[in-house]
Amino acid sequence: MGFFEKKQQLSEAGLKKIAVPHSKPKTTFEEKKQWSRTELERKMMKEASPYIPGTGGKFYTRQERREMLGKRLENLLPSKRFQSHISELEAKKALRELRKQEYYSKTSAEKLKINRERRWLEKNWDLKGKY
Repeated sequence: MGFFEKKQQLSEAGLKKIAVPHSKPKTTFEEKKQWSRTELERKMMKEASPYIPGTGGKFYTRQERREMLGKRLENLLPSKRFQSHISELEAKKALRELRKQEYYSKTSAEKLKINRERRWLEKNWDLKGKY
């Protein structure tokens, strides 16, 4: 029995395929509204892509990601000011602060480093646009 015969039998029986709309994968802050620091770091280490967007295939090693997440998140989101959980609004504030640091940095190497970190965080937190 060929493909066309099966198709004809299905159409005769009145069976039709129902189109299921594709659902968009949930972003980091759509899954949960607030993430604890340790959960967010663990998620970023496990699920985040190591590739830096817009660099032509360059990537962060596991060690570089661990250092960046530890130091950068603590500097951007101090636990005294932001408590133990990070929301989408606080993540946007951190990205805004990174953009400001990039603007005021003195050397081009420092600007490039901050720019790459910011783009990597934007991509893996699924936060795009003006914030």
